[in-house]
Amino acid sequence: MAAYCKTYGNTARDLEPTPVVSKKAEVKNKKRPAVMFVYRNDHKHKLSALAVATLILIFAGAAGTAASLANVRISERRIVSLNDDLRGMNSQIKNMREEAGRNADVALIMEAARGRLGMSEPKPYQILHINVPEENYVEYNQSKE
Repeated sequence: MAAYCKTYGNTARDLEPTPVVSKKAEVKNKKRPAVMFVYRNDHKHKLSALAVATLILIFAGAAGTAASLANVRISERRIVSLNDDLRGMNSQIKNMREEAGRNADVALIMEAARGRLGMSEPKPYQILHINVPEENYVEYNQSKE
């Protein structure tokens, strides 16, 4: 015999210990309602203070570990970026030293100017001296309106 139950929170209580039976004619081939099983849980779930403290410490440790790992990953990426910048700057310094070594030899420059470009020292008659007054005047190209 089934009992009618009503659910209150996580407990089920009997409303009628025995159902009221009415005398009706039986109907053949009538489907019966599905049976519902009710879990009767009358005890409360309690955790001790030690268990709560232990769980808090475990979660705090996990969060600290995750934060430390994130900081390490960020630092690794920054180190890789700085190493790339350093390699680029070292390459640039090497190229500049080579260029300075090529251009630093005055004798090579004079020889290149005389030989390839046909340059020579100016003759005394090619030097023109101009007397400039003490005040220098600069003319700017101004458009006429």
